[in-house]
Amino acid sequence: MEEIPQTSIGQLKFLLRKIHFKPWYIAVPITFGLFAAAFEGVGMGLLIPILTGFLDQNFTFLLETPVLGSIVKKLPESILTNDRLLFLILFSAFMTAYILRSSLRFLSVFSMAHFSERLVHHLRKSLFVRYLTFGKLFFDTTNVGHHSAVFMEFARKSLQPLISLDKFLNALFALVAYLVVMVTISWRLTLIALPLFLMLHLVVKFLVVRLRKLSHATSLRGSELNRKSIEILSTIPLVKANRTEREEMERFKEISDQKAQLDFRGSVFLYVVQPIQEIVTLIVASAIFFGAIYVLGRDQIASAPAIIVYFYTVINATSKFGTVSGYRGIIAHAAGQLEAVVEVFNDEGKFFVKDGTEELKEITTGIECKDLTFSYTDRSVLEHVSFEIEKGKMTAIVGPSGAGKSTIINLLMRFYDCPPGTLFIDGKDIRSYTLDSYLEHVGIVSQETLLLHDTLRHNILYGLSDVSEDQLQDALKRSQLSGFIEKLPDGLNTIIGDRGVKLSGGEKQRISIARALLKGPEILILDEATSSLDSQTEKQIQAAIDEAVSGRTAIVIAHRLSTIKHADKIITMKDGQLAEEGTLDELLEKKGVFYGLWQEQKF
Repeated sequence: MEEIPQTSIGQLKFLLRKIHFKPWYIAVPITFGLFAAAFEGVGMGLLIPILTGFLDQNFTFLLETPVLGSIVKKLPESILTNDRLLFLILFSAFMTAYILRSSLRFLSVFSMAHFSERLVHHLRKSLFVRYLTFGKLFFDTTNVGHHSAVFMEFARKSLQPLISLDKFLNALFALVAYLVVMVTISWRLTLIALPLFLMLHLVVKFLVVRLRKLSHATSLRGSELNRKSIEILSTIPLVKANRTEREEMERFKEISDQKAQLDFRGSVFLYVVQPIQEIVTLIVASAIFFGAIYVLGRDQIASAPAIIVYFYTVINATSKFGTVSGYRGIIAHAAGQLEAVVEVFNDEGKFFVKDGTEELKEITTGIECKDLTFSYTDRSVLEHVSFEIEKGKMTAIVGPSGAGKSTIINLLMRFYDCPPGTLFIDGKDIRSYTLDSYLEHVGIVSQETLLLHDTLRHNILYGLSDVSEDQLQDALKRSQLSGFIEKLPDGLNTIIGDRGVKLSGGEKQRISIARALLKGPEILILDEATSSLDSQTEKQIQAAIDEAVSGRTAIVIAHRLSTIKHADKIITMKDGQLAEEGTLDELLEKKGVFYGLWQEQKF
C-alpha cells in the first residue's frame, strides 16, 4: 500500500495519481494564460510611448526607443513623418494586444473550467468505485452521512487547489510581465517597491496558518451535519413516535450554526486579503512617490507618462501578487476536505473481502465449516465452530439472539472475509473462488429486505439478466405477488418509495422471495424468510419456498421453529459456539438447548 503523505501538496499529488491525472491535461489552459500575460505586458509597454507622444504631440522619439524603434523603422517614410498615423498605429497595436489578452484569458478560463468539471467527475466516480470495494464491516463501523459529504462536498473542495491553478498561473505570468515593465521603466523605483510585496507575503502567511486549522474544523462539522441530516431523515418514524422533532431541530440548528460560523470565518480570512492588499498598496505607493521625488530626484527617474504607467503597473502587480500569495490560502482552506478524501484511498480499516482466482462451476458435495473463529473490531462473535452442510439438503441454524447465526450467513455471503482454512466448498477454501462465480450459485432471502427507490419490476429483477416475461410472471404467482400487483394502477411500473416505504413488511419479503425464485441458485439462504408474513400468507409462501429449496442446498435461519420441522439437519448455536446438531427428533430427545427453545415456543 502506498504511504499517505502528510502535507497538503503531497496529498493532492497522491490523489491525482489515484485518479490517473496527467500533467499535460492542463497544458492548454496554461498555454493560453502564458500568451495572455505576454500580450498584457506588451499592452502595458505600449502605454508609455502612446502617452508620451500624445502629450508632446511628437512621435519621432520612437525611432530611438529600444526594441520598438527597430520595428517602427521598417514602416514607410510617409508614415514615419506623420504623427497622427503613428499614434493610430500605436493605439491600434495597444487595442489589439488587449483584445488578444482578453480572448486568450477567456480561453484559458473556459478550458480550465471544462477540465475542472471532468476532474471532479472522475474523482467522484473513483470514490464511488472505491467505496464499493470495501467490506461490509467498514460500513458497519462508519457513518453513511460522512461518506455522503465526501461524495457531494469534499470531492470538489479537495480539488480546489488544482481548479484554481489557472488563476494562480495567470496571475504569476502577469506578475512577471508587470515586473519586466517596472524594471524597464526604473529599476531604482522597483527596489523601493519590493517592501510592498514582502508585506503582502507576511500578511498571507499569517492568514494561511489560521485557514488550515479552520479547514479541519469545518470538514468535521460538515461531516457531522450531513450525518445528522441523513440519520434523522432515514428514521422519521422513530422521531415522530417519540415526538422529538424539536430536540432534533435544535441539535441540527446547533451543528449548522457552528458550521456556518466556521464557513464565515474561513471566508473572512480568504476575502480579507484584498482590502489589506489595497491599503498596503496605497501606503507603499505613496512612499514610492515621495521617495522618488525627495530621494532620487524627480528628473532622474523617468518621464511623467512613464511614472503614471509605473504606478498603474504597481497597483496591478500587487493585485496579481495577492492572488499568487493567496494560493497558499486556497491550499490551506482545502486541507481538511482533502485529508478526508485521501483517507478513502487508504487501505487501512477498509476490511476488504479478497477475490479468489478459481471459478466455481457447480457444487458437488456441500459446505464445511472447520474451527471457525470470527471477531468484529471490538468483540468476539464465533468461537471454534465446526459443522457440515450437505448438498441438496435443508440445514437449519437456530439459537437465541446474539448466538452468531447472522454472522455465519454474512460469512457465507462473503460480506465479511473469513479466516483462511475455516469455510470450504467442495473441500476447497471458500476464499479461493472468485466472488462473481461463487455468488452466482448463492441466493438469499433476508429478514431485512433491502429495496431501492424504483419500480417493482426493477427491484424484483435487480442483479438478474435474461429473465423472460413468462419467467417473471411465474415467479410472481409462486411468491403470491400477482394479486397485489394487479391492484396497483401502474402494476410492475409502480414506484415503491425509499427503501420500499409504500409496501408492507410482507410485501417487501415476497419481492425478495420472487427475486430468489428467479435466480434459482444452488445454495439458497433463508434468513427469517417468513418473519414478516401473517399466518395465512406464510402458509402460501411456505409452499413456494418448499418448491424453491427442493433439490437445492438450503440454509434456513429461523426463530419460528415450527417452520423447520422438515429440515434434514438442525444446528443449534449459543453464545457464539455450536451447542448441538442433529435432526428434530434427535434434538428433542437430547433435551438440550434446542429442546428448551422448542418448549418456550410451544408454550
